[in-house]
Amino acid sequence: MSKAPQPKPALRARVDGRRVLFEVEVDGTACACAISLGALQDISNRRWLRPPDVLPCFTAAQEQIEVAARRKLAGRSAATGGLMNLFSDDFEEEEAPAE
Repeated sequence: MSKAPQPKPALRARVDGRRVLFEVEVDGTACACAISLGALQDISNRRWLRPPDVLPCFTAAQEQIEVAARRKLAGRSAATGGLMNLFSDDFEEEEAPAE
């Protein structure tokens, strides 16, 4: 009997002060990323997050977060390198109605 697919666990995700650090894979390469707690609150429609709620909230929105991270990574120069940060305005494109 096969199990239903489970959401990808946030094994690499961890809280670092006011952000969640995570990695996304792009063309077989792991890229270090971070999302601010403010952005995580905005996309989850929560006014604040208690520390134990941060990673479960991240996991619930992980697909949306990874899409935004890949889009932002595609728009930056390879020479930029380093940690790529996501903020609330990085998710506004997804919410904007098509014209």
